[in-house]
Amino acid sequence: MASSSLQYQGILPIAKSTFSVLGWDLVGHGEPYHDCGDTLVFGCLNVEEHTQDCLDKDVVGKVFLDLRKRACLRAVCPICYEKWAGKEAHKIEYRLSQWKGSGKAIHLMISVPKSLWYIPLEDLRSKSYQVARKVGFFGGSCIVHPFREICKLCGSHKDDLTKRCENCGCSEFLWYFSPHFHLIGFGWIRGDKVKELHNKEGWITKNLGTRDSVFATAHYQLSHCGIKEGKHTVTWFGRLSYNDKNFKPKPEDVEKKTCPLCGGELFQLRWVGEGELPFIEEGEYFDSPSNWVGSLSGWRGGG
Repeated sequence: MASSSLQYQGILPIAKSTFSVLGWDLVGHGEPYHDCGDTLVFGCLNVEEHTQDCLDKDVVGKVFLDLRKRACLRAVCPICYEKWAGKEAHKIEYRLSQWKGSGKAIHLMISVPKSLWYIPLEDLRSKSYQVARKVGFFGGSCIVHPFREICKLCGSHKDDLTKRCENCGCSEFLWYFSPHFHLIGFGWIRGDKVKELHNKEGWITKNLGTRDSVFATAHYQLSHCGIKEGKHTVTWFGRLSYNDKNFKPKPEDVEKKTCPLCGGELFQLRWVGEGELPFIEEGEYFDSPSNWVGSLSGWRGGG
C-alpha cells in the first residue's frame, strides 16, 4: 500500500522532522542548547586512600572518574530527550512502587475513536480516564501519544519488539495522527466491558499485560510520546492521582554518588594529559592522577 493509498483511506502521513498537530509534537523536535551533549568528568583525586585491590582492574593509586554527558533534560531537545525520558520513567516506576495494594502493574493502551479526533487531546485524555475506569483500571500514569507509525509499503503497524512491520517485515514507516494513551498502573481488566465500549462507542482498549519492568515500559513509551508547551505529557489519575488523599507515597531518598574506593565526594575534573581525552562513552573509569586536576568551575575542595 503506497503513501497515496494511505491518504485515500483517511490516514495522513507526516514527515517526522517537520510535523505538529494541534500544537502537539513528538519529543526531540526542538533546538538543543549549545552545550547539550558536552562531556563532563567528575571524580575523586584522593588517590592516597585508593589502596585496595580490585580483581578485574588496576585501581591502586588511580583517580576514579565518572564520565557524563551534559543534559538539559528537556523533552524537546533532540540530544537530551532520551535522558528526559529516563528521568520521567524513573518517577513513574517509583510512584507505582509505593502503591501498597496487591498485584503487579499492568500496561493498558486506549485508542480514541476516529469520530472524536477533532476534540483536543487534553479533553480526550480525561475521556480516556473514564474508559479506563469502566474496564476495571482504577489508577496509574497516563502518557499521551498523538501519533503512530505505519508501514510505508503495506500500511500495517510497527511491531514494538522487532521494530519492523508486523506484516511484511520491512523497516520503512510513516508517522500519522492517531491519538491514543498508554496507561501504566493497577486494575483487573474486564473483557466484557472492553467489548461493550468498542461496540457502543468505538474505543479500543488493549490490555498489554503485567510489567516485569515498569521503567523499561515507561521509558519506551516516553521515547516517542507527544509534547505540547504548557501541557503535561505524563499525568496521574484515579486512586494514584495527586489529588487522592488516601495515597501518600513516601518521598524518595536520592543517594548522592560518591567514590567507590574511598567514599569521598566527587568533583568536576579537567583533563591535562597528552592528546585527546581517551574516554568517550559515559561510565566509570580509573586513570593516572598525572592526567587530571580539579576544574575551576567544579572543584570545591581545598588546594
